[in-house]
Amino acid sequence: MNETELSSHEWWESYKETVNNDPEMDVRGHDKFSENFYIEIGDERVLVEMNGGEIAELVPNPTMNHQWSFGVEGDREAWEAFVQETPPAFNHEIIASHYRTAVRGEEGHLQLTGDNKKIFQHLRAFQRTLDLMRVAHNNGGN
Repeated sequence: MNETELSSHEWWESYKETVNNDPEMDVRGHDKFSENFYIEIGDERVLVEMNGGEIAELVPNPTMNHQWSFGVEGDREAWEAFVQETPPAFNHEIIASHYRTAVRGEEGHLQLTGDNKKIFQHLRAFQRTLDLMRVAHNNGGN
């Protein structure tokens, strides 16, 4: 288990390294993933600027001067469940989690926002990028 707290500066740097060194991001067209998206953990928002399947930059607290196509939001507890090595049911992948929030109205899950077309155009790469949060959290980026 990684001792670095979820969403700390060190955690985000480990996450960036994990994504940028992941061989799967180079296959199945993931190297074409260049959409910016944000991750909101409670009251903290970080913009993930993707360029060719790699994180070019992480921008804490993005402003109106930054651009993104979509985002994923949840309270800290939902994210802590998501990054567990073996997450609870419906917290293991973004579509299942979003369904529980958006359709079923349940709390404690993640929710997608923004351009749905862009989300689904890049779903595999986006999902892999989110899954790598779990890898970074549990393996310390190694």
